[in-house]
Amino acid sequence: PEETTFQTKPELGLTMLQAVVTEGHLPGQWVAVDEAFGRSTPFLDGAAALDLWYLAEVPVDTEVWTKRPKTEVPSWSGQGRPPTQARLQPGEPPPERVDVLAAAIPDDEWCPYLIKEGSQGPMVAEFAFRRVVAVRDGLPGPDVWLVLRRSLGATPELKVYLSNAPAETAKTEFVRVAGLRWPIETAIEECKGGLGMDHYEVRTWLGWHHHMTLCLLAHHFLVRTQ
Repeated sequence: PEETTFQTKPELGLTMLQAVVTEGHLPGQWVAVDEAFGRSTPFLDGAAALDLWYLAEVPVDTEVWTKRPKTEVPSWSGQGRPPTQARLQPGEPPPERVDVLAAAIPDDEWCPYLIKEGSQGPMVAEFAFRRVVAVRDGLPGPDVWLVLRRSLGATPELKVYLSNAPAETAKTEFVRVAGLRWPIETAIEECKGGLGMDHYEVRTWLGWHHHMTLCLLAHHFLVRTQ
């Protein structure tokens, strides 16, 4: 449509979340996203403003503070405009990379959890958890959970998540939500492979929406029947 302007994926995602919450037809609490959304702080803060809890995968070079640093607004020198932006106080430590923090966690603090039953058997990984302070424009942001997940084996792969869920959230809940993106991706692949979701030949916006809707409804029917 001519009135539609360009938006990035995180912007589109936040717009959809806002519509879902406003309409109230699809209740939910969690938003699970990959790195493309996890590295977008406007998306994360926008989801939090909707009273949603995100579990966002983030790059391993993401930086956080393990303890909230002190900030201050610099004193006015008497020349120019008085400063209004807070800065880190002198001597406060810089944030640390999450992969460096993960490497420093003792082995006995990594606990194995069953994520879900996969198509090839149980999916098990080790998890560790920390309460940290997120970075916003070089300054301390919200208090969040740092969820660290590493695969088993000789060369474990590290996955990192940030979450704004309450401090009292059970660790098993993070494990459960960490496995929920996979069934959604599987459902879309089944729609493409078995129901022709990616075989549309329409040339209108309305026609595309009709095709997507009918494929999703057909998949829902088949899953329930199965």
